[in-house]
Amino acid sequence: QSADVADRHAALEFSASDNSFILQDFNSPHGTFVNSCQVQNAAVRVRPGDILSFGTAGASFELVVDGAAQVGWGCPGKGARARVGGDVQ
Repeated sequence: QSADVADRHAALEFSASDNSFILQDFNSPHGTFVNSCQVQNAAVRVRPGDILSFGTAGASFELVVDGAAQVGWGCPGKGARARVGGDVQ
């Protein structure tokens, strides 16, 4: 929890149609960032290893895809799982 992070700030979803993850910013007042680039009221494709940050003082997280998904991505539900890893220092 951070003053810079809105209650409804952003969403991370898996798109089965193109086998990718989409980060959607909900016009948050302090922004959503992917690899230090601001995403404002937009949706962008994110990949494993990308650093996701929420608000100017919010925590940063690395997108990590576990298991079979790392080899050719795979598909969640077929042995692959996606998670947002812990804080990035």
